[in-house]
Amino acid sequence: MLSNCLRRCALAVTLLAAAPALAAEPPEAATAEAQQLARTKAHEGLKLYGADRWQEAFEAFQEADRLYHAPTLVLYMARCQRKLGKLEAARALYEQVLDEALPEDPPPAFLEARKDAEIELAAVRDALKPPAPPPAPAPRPEGGGSLVPAGIAFGLGAVGLGVGAATGIASLSRVSDIKARCDGQRCPAELKGDADTAATLGHVSTVGFVVGAAAAAAGVVLLALRPGGDAAPEAAAPQARRGAVWSAGVGLGRIELRGEF
Repeated sequence: MLSNCLRRCALAVTLLAAAPALAAEPPEAATAEAQQLARTKAHEGLKLYGADRWQEAFEAFQEADRLYHAPTLVLYMARCQRKLGKLEAARALYEQVLDEALPEDPPPAFLEARKDAEIELAAVRDALKPPAPPPAPAPRPEGGGSLVPAGIAFGLGAVGLGVGAATGIASLSRVSDIKARCDGQRCPAELKGDADTAATLGHVSTVGFVVGAAAAAAGVVLLALRPGGDAAPEAAAPQARRGAVWSAGVGLGRIELRGEF
């Protein structure tokens, strides 16, 4: 890349030295002394450019172009500005090369300078484009899911536990009354109905406690999951389920709690 740049800059200097008439619009006072000074400045700019001294090279090329204008010098001025990170200034200089009217039979160096300016200007324009804004984050649903299912479950749990406690107390009371009226292990026949009622109350108490515990457990789960809050849409995630589905099975001495997510 550096050798290619040096070759082109040397070509520009050669053109200035060999054929003054090739300049697009030479200044009216373009004396032989001015042309010689322009060649000297162009050579100086070439050396500074090769040494990566961009600002000094730019000033040398600028002075040479002021003394004796040539598109090749403007091209290297644009390159110096681009190396310095001054992209706006570089763009203006590249555009100047492209907008400049050339003579009817322009030298190859001028045509090559215009071609290079067009390619390099496109890169500068791309670099000047503002970065694309980052994608907006997906909106989060306002608040969580409904608390109604958890509230219903807790309510059923409270009812179940209340029924279990009430019937349990009633059953214990009847059992205590029956024991007081029995003689050891022998009880009057008329107490058989009371004994059956006490047993029934005991079963109801057990079921009430089981149902209450199951409903309370379901309420805790529903409170944590908040179904309907952050469920994924069916179209975006076909395997996702909306919320949670729970079922409970209750029997004497057992409880079954099943759930799907």
